[in-house]
Amino acid sequence: MNDTQQIFWRLFEEASAASGYFHTWWALRNLAIPAYLPVMNDYEYIDFFHASNSGFLTLAFVSLSKIFDRDTRAVGMKGLREALAAEGHTAEAEAVKNQLSPHKDLVGRILGIRNKSVSHNQADLSLDEVYETYRVTPNEIRELINDVCAVMNMVAKALGSTNSISDGSRHEKAVIKLLEALERGRT
Repeated sequence: MNDTQQIFWRLFEEASAASGYFHTWWALRNLAIPAYLPVMNDYEYIDFFHASNSGFLTLAFVSLSKIFDRDTRAVGMKGLREALAAEGHTAEAEAVKNQLSPHKDLVGRILGIRNKSVSHNQADLSLDEVYETYRVTPNEIRELINDVCAVMNMVAKALGSTNSISDGSRHEKAVIKLLEALERGRT
């Protein structure tokens, strides 16, 4: 496996993880409520669902931060673009840049949240102040993840891989199926 493929696969795995984490969080926070709120609030399950709600969103931020890490020692989108161009995949390198550049401000805000609250605890800012400063909506996160996954699927095809990242609906359906099973178990 050459350098481009290694970089690609590491980012592909992070993009897949970011999608899974986000869509699991979305299902728990939006699709499951109010129908499955009684199940989620059941004393036997409530601790799991409280931890999952914040945990999955945090993990989505971590994965996105790894994908867009700008440190020269890290494997990020910039490194993938450079590797693609060096290997002669200039059209794909340009497509990665063009598709993700509209998200530059959002990526900066996500990295700000990561730096101030997800991987570090900023002493002079409360968690509410961090999120107030770096406002990010779920729809913005979804759009970014969708574009990252589309880019990774395009690069996969260019590199001869048949693997692809799904749209996240499977994760959402799995959460609902889990809640349905828990609900049946309660009655």
